[in-house]
Amino acid sequence: MSDYVLRILIPTLVSFVIAVLIGPKVIELLKSLKAKQTEREEGLESHKKKTGTPTMGGIIFLIPFLVIGIFYGAHHKEIIPVLILTFGFGVVGFLDDYIKVVRKHNEGLKPLQKLFGQLVVVVLFALYVTLFTDISLAMTIPFTDITLDFGIINYPILFFIALGTGNGTNLTDGVDGLCASVTAVVAAFFVIAAMHYNATGAEVMAAAMFGALLGYLVYNVYPGKVMMGDLGSLAIGGFVTSMAYMMKMPIFIVIFGFIYLLEAVSVIMQVSYFKATHGKRIFRMAPIHHHFEKGGWSETKVVNVFTTITILMCLIAYAGLR
Repeated sequence: MSDYVLRILIPTLVSFVIAVLIGPKVIELLKSLKAKQTEREEGLESHKKKTGTPTMGGIIFLIPFLVIGIFYGAHHKEIIPVLILTFGFGVVGFLDDYIKVVRKHNEGLKPLQKLFGQLVVVVLFALYVTLFTDISLAMTIPFTDITLDFGIINYPILFFIALGTGNGTNLTDGVDGLCASVTAVVAAFFVIAAMHYNATGAEVMAAAMFGALLGYLVYNVYPGKVMMGDLGSLAIGGFVTSMAYMMKMPIFIVIFGFIYLLEAVSVIMQVSYFKATHGKRIFRMAPIHHHFEKGGWSETKVVNVFTTITILMCLIAYAGLR
């Protein structure tokens, strides 16, 4: 077995095993802290039974991801910025969750507070990448050999992409197993892309997230015993953004991250149309996965269809690698 295969197989298996083993303990801890989900009154009737389910379960996949990152980070400095953006966004999500479910303030962080927190994390990521690595903030255009480098403008573009991706992953976390399943496919794509580009370090973290999410899904598939919360979904946004930048692939996010984009755009369309028409709606409910649930789809069908779409979009993204 080649060293390259072992660099993928070991972090996948180790992170999966850790996630499976710590899952019950984390769930019990969250229950003891009374970190429980509260469903909106105006939400789907079928989702109201989720009230009381432990949230902030993103800890289950973030702990093994951190273990792998620390172990390999000493040898691959390119791993550090991935940890910065992933866990930085995770901290912002944790604060939001903590205020909502532990302190019982329903709104959580105010929008400007959340925006400022994410800005601080992106600045730290950008500074580390610029000062301590050879990673470029330039972006490759899919299906071409063209690389776009906007110089100083790369930094506000980075913030826009990180914020947009984090918002998209956050909105995708609305059905048991959905965000984790979609992101597991995206992580598998990153493994393949890293092999394509021979991106040392990138394949390790992609494999670690893939294995960790599979372990988390043991407890999150329908009917979910735990939810990842903003802690998990925002951390995933940081992971996707940082991994894409490691391989100059942020533009590719609109392809392999199509579901994240679709979820975010559906909310923007719904809110904009609602305000413009004084109460009319485009979708039965937004984000769009709720639209399909309102139309009679089960949660399992939503997850299966959206994950299948992600697989197809990842194949298209892979075809666009040069």
